[in-house]
Amino acid sequence: MPRLLIPLLFALLLAAGPALGDDTYAWLEPPAEQQLAADLTEIPVGMGAVFVPSVTGPEYEPPAMLVSDSEVVSVPLGQRFLVQPGQYVVVVSAGSPAQGVSQAIEVKEGETTLVPVSWGAVRIEVTDDHRIPHRGSYEIISAETREVIGTGFGADTLQGEILQTWLLKPGLYRLVKVGRDFRALKDYATVHVPEAGFVRYRLVIDEDTGEFLGAGVLLPDEFGTGMRPDQRWFRSVVLGFDGSLVNSQNVVGAVNQTQYSASAYADAQVAFTAMPHQFSSLLQIEEGVSQVIPQEGSAQPVLKATDRLRADLLYTFSLEGRTGPYIRNSADSQALPTQVLVTEDSTVIITDLDGVSETRDLSANQTLRTAEAGYPTLLREGVGINTSFLEKNRSTNFNLRLGYGMRQNLYGGALVLDDIASTDEFEYREVDTWFEQGVEATIVASLRLPGWVVYATDVELFVPFQSFELRTGPGEDRILPAVSWRNTLSVRLTRNLALNYYLNIVYEPQVLDKRQVEQSLVLRTSWAVF
Repeated sequence: MPRLLIPLLFALLLAAGPALGDDTYAWLEPPAEQQLAADLTEIPVGMGAVFVPSVTGPEYEPPAMLVSDSEVVSVPLGQRFLVQPGQYVVVVSAGSPAQGVSQAIEVKEGETTLVPVSWGAVRIEVTDDHRIPHRGSYEIISAETREVIGTGFGADTLQGEILQTWLLKPGLYRLVKVGRDFRALKDYATVHVPEAGFVRYRLVIDEDTGEFLGAGVLLPDEFGTGMRPDQRWFRSVVLGFDGSLVNSQNVVGAVNQTQYSASAYADAQVAFTAMPHQFSSLLQIEEGVSQVIPQEGSAQPVLKATDRLRADLLYTFSLEGRTGPYIRNSADSQALPTQVLVTEDSTVIITDLDGVSETRDLSANQTLRTAEAGYPTLLREGVGINTSFLEKNRSTNFNLRLGYGMRQNLYGGALVLDDIASTDEFEYREVDTWFEQGVEATIVASLRLPGWVVYATDVELFVPFQSFELRTGPGEDRILPAVSWRNTLSVRLTRNLALNYYLNIVYEPQVLDKRQVEQSLVLRTSWAVF
């Protein structure tokens, strides 16, 4: 009996070996024949059909190309595609057509041609050394031809982003840091893509420097950081500071004085993802002050340089693909009073909410308080439909929301400069509080470029149901949309240092029939608390 035990165990191991290998590269979708059987699309008389199987799901994979003598058309994966009978070439590729897999097929009337899967699939999960997913970048190069297939980006799966699938010709590929070539001796990794197999791959990248820290093929139960039940919650707190101190004495062309400015900020995020449910919250606090101290005379008042409190809450439910209802709430406010420094003797005229004007004479270095602490506070609520585009573009996020919105504009008598250029005085006007309802549309997009450059934009359009009269003069009541456009361009210089450019454009016709423009260029250092 013991003599028979060893051959029996050996036979069991041989039998188990292929099964383990098959599981490692198992598809997420059913086998091709089952996919075809589940598609009940009828074929009209005089037509045929092509069926290109999906390995990981059509929403994660680029479409195939169907080439005939007269045209090239895109064919979605995982469903019957009706065509005229004839000879075709099917091309499946994540790069250019020449870098993919091509197969000649014949389509017959009344029949479906099932394209055999002669390509491989790989999904590359990018994380940091704490297994937190992020949108780190890499380039994928064919070891056979040494051609760049494309630039890939990770996905923040904890925020609901999805990882796209590379469909590749079977073979060996090299992953390198963006900007390096096939001969790179550091910051590279390799992956073998088998025919008709799905490779789950993790690439560990330092989010700040782009350095590769590790890589390897994963088993199915290891893959999907941020999508397992114990990792549905995500939290992050980032603290930052920037400041300057300039002192000049007896410098030609400069004033003898000391000037300082300092600001600090905190970003806190909490997100929950359990598809189809997604919830995210954001809290931003940014405060800064500046002062000029001359060597002779009185110091100028301490003025705030930045003052912002912002909170955002967003819940979305995905009904079909990346489309579904949303509920959102946001608030913008200021923590400190706002004061304007008068640099020379001036006269200001302030018109209150009742239309009564008051004239004030201010001396140089005096301040005019234009808003109390907590004003203005702008509250926004909305419900509607949220959808995402460009899901197959690894470097871009694009979200569109359209729905019903409510706004509470709490200005509390804050002053707005409504100057008349033909007079010597400066004219200010108090702004009242008002509530409104209407149709809102929001576009949120981001673009990540090689070199750790990130551009983000957020455009909000609001069309109120109520009409109003413009401040520029009497006339008919009109309905005019309000627009808020926020832009950020960030260039990461080191692990903790970034150069940021901000451009905010606001058009609020019920306050001022002019564009409000604010822009700044900031060199900022930051630290992630967790």
